[in-house]
Amino acid sequence: MMLNSFKSRSLNVSSSSSGMFSLFGAPSTKSGTVVTVDNAMQISTVFSCVRVLSEGVACLPLHLYKKKDKSKEKAINHPLYDVLHSRPNSEHTPITFFEMIISSLCLHGNFYAQIIRSNRGDVKELIPLISKNVTKYRIKSTGEIVFTYYLDGKTYELKSDEVFEVMGLTLDGFTGLSPIAYQRESLGLAKAAVEHGSKYFANDATPPLALEVPKELNDDAYKRLKESWHEAHGKDNKFKTAILEQGTTAKQLSISHKDSQFLETRKFQRSEIAGMYRVPLHLINDLEKSSFNNIAHQSLEYVMYSLQPHLIRTEQAINNQLLTEEERKTYYAKFNVAGLLRGDIESRYNAYNTGRNIGMLCVNEIREMEELNPIENGDIYLEPLNMQEAGKDKNDD
Repeated sequence: MMLNSFKSRSLNVSSSSSGMFSLFGAPSTKSGTVVTVDNAMQISTVFSCVRVLSEGVACLPLHLYKKKDKSKEKAINHPLYDVLHSRPNSEHTPITFFEMIISSLCLHGNFYAQIIRSNRGDVKELIPLISKNVTKYRIKSTGEIVFTYYLDGKTYELKSDEVFEVMGLTLDGFTGLSPIAYQRESLGLAKAAVEHGSKYFANDATPPLALEVPKELNDDAYKRLKESWHEAHGKDNKFKTAILEQGTTAKQLSISHKDSQFLETRKFQRSEIAGMYRVPLHLINDLEKSSFNNIAHQSLEYVMYSLQPHLIRTEQAINNQLLTEEERKTYYAKFNVAGLLRGDIESRYNAYNTGRNIGMLCVNEIREMEELNPIENGDIYLEPLNMQEAGKDKNDD
């Protein structure tokens, strides 16, 4: 979030310190690493999964629709249409804004934005808030939900109708769960493996050695042996031939990467993290178990099982929080996923042909899906001559 974007004029400064952002505790994991929301993105698989999901949603067109009898049309004249489709606020494009929504859900479990309204009450802007700086609580005496936001050393209080909230997976229905906090041990193992590999190769992939002598050395001999070894084999001399005197032997202290199953551990953690986010492995550049046929099916599952929950959460949050009760009877927001499901040109045209022949699609609807302009008389639907109403006798008039 751009701090300059924060519209403090719509907030009331609160003297309460309860608005200090509450980071989940980040003790060391059993692997010895500390995992937080901030450093979790340094794990390449987490970064890849969050990027795949956030960019996947952000690249989809989102429109506000108006119901009209049994049909619908884009509600381009509604003030909210431009906010959702073209300009969420003065500093962010739609792709940036929706990337922030999904990445925040993937890391924190919640997304918050301040709602800026016009004098008429229409939504003018949605200003993203830093999720970890937001605390949500309910006032027991009134049942009212209030948000506090910590910014630049101050705590601000926002009413529920001033905050746009998208909630991730939740156990209590009040706040979403942070995947990072709940999967800290798995992420800690992945982080430990990365750190181990970095240290290993920083040492030129040379395991630590111990020099063993047949008898005890006096202080002078010990010092001379230590200094001569580091001088002869340290830094740029690591791979020079070692000459050992008077029965001295060099022994490797650690097991090899092969024996420690280092690569297997990294593969397993990559698969486990991808499973945590339900991202198909081929989308994070793991093609080991992929083929041309199953990649096509996995891409379909990516839309159905990976993106769809995020899409529905966002759509429902928009409908419930940014539209009035009366408007919800007529208007609704919807992402268009047709582009991700179109497949190759042959599959698309076969599907269009089927839809056209059974009277489900007209020519102009097909052309619209292909980003083509409508044609004259293109709104006519075909009716198959060899079909009739179920249960009706052929001889009936």
